Amino acid sequence: MPDNHTGYRISVVDEDPLRARKEARELLAALTEADPTARLALPEPGSPPEPGSLAGAGDKGGPSIETVGLLLSAGSFVVALVQTWLARIPQRTIVVKRPDGAVLHITGREAREDDTMIERFLADDGGDGTTAG
Repeated sequence: MPDNHTGYRISVVDEDPLRARKEARELLAALTEADPTARLALPEPGSPPEPGSLAGAGDKGGPSIETVGLLLSAGSFVVALVQTWLARIPQRTIVVKRPDGAVLHITGREAREDDTMIERFLADDGGDGTTAG
């Protein structure tokens, strides 16, 4: 889905498209008070997987994975809300993409083990452009 949003993108990745959309809306509801510009970015039907999504997604014979994105301008309160939401769901994977293109894949289990991972990733707003995760 092309867009001109220059902030951060947080994608909820799931094999079940309805669950991915439900959880993205749940996360969006938690984030809108902290970031009123946050919005859903749903994939176009038949569109190729977005950069940074899981390998094999959308490949013929590969796993069918829905990636529902949230677009926002990050802040420390937003990071805290994402960490709290993600830590409740250990099997969930999200993909965080910075404006400089760096990407972090993190699961709920990893969020519990290292509660500052997303905060550090978002704070390093384009230092060397490496991909984490």
